[in-house]
This record gives sequence, C-alpha cells and structure tokens, in this order.
Amino acid sequence: MKKLLLITFLCIFSFSFAQQNGEQNTAVIQKEPPTTLSSISAYPNPFNVRTRINFKSSQSQIIEFTVKNLLGKTVYFKKINAKTGYNSIEFERDDLRKGMYIYSLQTDSEIISKRLVIR
Repeated sequence: MKKLLLITFLCIFSFSFAQQNGEQNTAVIQKEPPTTLSSISAYPNPFNVRTRINFKSSQSQIIEFTVKNLLGKTVYFKKINAKTGYNSIEFERDDLRKGMYIYSLQTDSEIISKRLVIR
C-alpha cells in the first residue's frame, strides 16, 4: 500500500511539474525569408555544347550563377541582372570535360543548386 501511495504521489508531482515548465517555455518562431526563385531547369540536360538555364524570379535582383565540379571547385561564375518574371542564362561548355557538374543560383536570401551533365 505504501508503494502504491508513493508511486501515485510521484506521478502527480511529476505531471504538475511538467505542466508548470510547459507554461513557462516560450516558442521561438523564426520567419524564413520568402523564396524569390522558382521553376529552375536546364535544357537540354545532358548537353554537348551549350544549355540554357531557365528560372522565374519574383522580383528584379542580382543573381550569382555558379558552376562547380564535383570536387567543389568553381569552374564558371557570372553575375546576372534578373528581371521580374521568366529569365534565361545561356551556358557554353567551352573547355570543360564530360561529366557531372553542380550549378547554383544565389540571391541575397537563398541558394538553389541543381545537377548539370556534359556529354
């Protein structure tokens, strides 16, 4: 009987303690910046000589277009003045070898990366 009474007391005490702590905690809500880029694609992909990166921007902004090899080395970089609406970047292979690359579009608030394959 003493054990049952002790267990009941501990359950009630821990339950009330948990409720008090739950009331004192304040939730921190982080507001994420709005996404400004969408509908990002490369066509054709894979490609032999050139491809076109297409994307939609919700505002006029400067975008950094970067192509990196799989080791993370930047092999191409260009700043683009994107307008509101649909935009396009032509990318030529030049002296890059066949293989897989990662291209990125970076704004002040976001970075979007996708895969690009050269045949």
